[in-house]
Amino acid sequence: MRSILVSIMALFLGIFLLLLGNSLLSTLLILRGIAEGFSGKFLGVLTSVYFLGAFVATLVASGMIKRMGHIRCFTFCTALLGCCTLTYALAVSPFAWLIIRFFTGFGVFAMYTVVESWLNGQTQDAYRSRVFSVYTLINLLAVAASQQLLLIDSVTNYTLFIVASLLVTAAIMPISWTRLQQPNVAIDMPSMSVLKVYDAAPVAVTGCLVSGLIMGPFWGLTPLFVSELGYSDKELATFISLSILCGAFIQYPVGRWSDHMDRRRVILFTFILGSLLALIMAIFAKYFAVERGLITALSALFCGLVLAIYPISVVHLVERIQKDHLVAGSSGLLMIYGLGSFVGPTVAGFTLEYMGPSALPTYYLAILTTFSIVLSIQLLRSRIIERPEDHESHYVAMVRTSQNVLPLHPESEEVLDEPEARRNEREDIL
Repeated sequence: MRSILVSIMALFLGIFLLLLGNSLLSTLLILRGIAEGFSGKFLGVLTSVYFLGAFVATLVASGMIKRMGHIRCFTFCTALLGCCTLTYALAVSPFAWLIIRFFTGFGVFAMYTVVESWLNGQTQDAYRSRVFSVYTLINLLAVAASQQLLLIDSVTNYTLFIVASLLVTAAIMPISWTRLQQPNVAIDMPSMSVLKVYDAAPVAVTGCLVSGLIMGPFWGLTPLFVSELGYSDKELATFISLSILCGAFIQYPVGRWSDHMDRRRVILFTFILGSLLALIMAIFAKYFAVERGLITALSALFCGLVLAIYPISVVHLVERIQKDHLVAGSSGLLMIYGLGSFVGPTVAGFTLEYMGPSALPTYYLAILTTFSIVLSIQLLRSRIIERPEDHESHYVAMVRTSQNVLPLHPESEEVLDEPEARRNEREDIL
């Protein structure tokens, strides 16, 4: 048992280092782009290209792992990301950054697939819920902690690019150090068409699309938004870290509340309340930018609400499909989220170009108001807004990485079996 736990901790450490370096890089690129005079339009497109690379990775990563194996695939992607991270500083031009950003998104999400399929192979059913919770926590902590690394040096120097490259490259060490053999598991996930997912739970599809349209620009363009408000690098790092950490804590009461009433009502409530918060943020960004503490608090509340939309949508879908279809259905929702993440930053980048600091919360306001109306129409058409009779599922906070994390979800009944010889070897270890 100890050997298995050590191997899982190695995977957790690897993904923590990866996210620490990649999240630092994501913020650093926006700040460096501002210093180089790149437009908000371009920085929005840059973020969208990252998610385009991520989408391509979800299509081909499983084949790469089958061909190369987990460790060699992880090593390949680590080398790719290390090279990309340093190349940003060597080739400071819009065209070069677009190409590099595509390969960065590809490499990061391919590595997600490696780690998550490996976790599936090493995790027994009894530990599934705990492993899933720890994995989600590690994701959020790494993103929040990475922002404090911005204080090491100026964004116009090479130092931060080197630090990001070191962290990403270091992620290979715990993966290579593990003594257990890499798993030989089936990592191909069954498919479920988006139309079938929509027929089963249209509100879940709407929720995931809105989540992508909001969180894509949030992850990619918040540094630009904060910089245009006149924040220093230290204030910017604090703003993003507090928004993510406070948001992570806020989404739990929102999610647990959804366990006691119709989740569609909860999603609609988050849309409406998010719209109000976005409106207040836009007003303060436009006329009261000096009230930085209040803007940060509003951002934390807003982040918590929006972070909860995706997992609530997944649980809503779970209640309307057979449990053994969770992976297929949630994979469809993940594709919808990816579409929103791809489109959102480009649209938000154009608004930032022409509207100034208040543009990002104004974009949030427009998206949430529009889809509040759409969601209200969906509920009226269904003529059912009461709590569903089959309400056995419970809210579980989750991250949007690759589809290979979905079997870890506590509600999933899908188990990725290992070969008999591998199971016997594990029993010998225990």
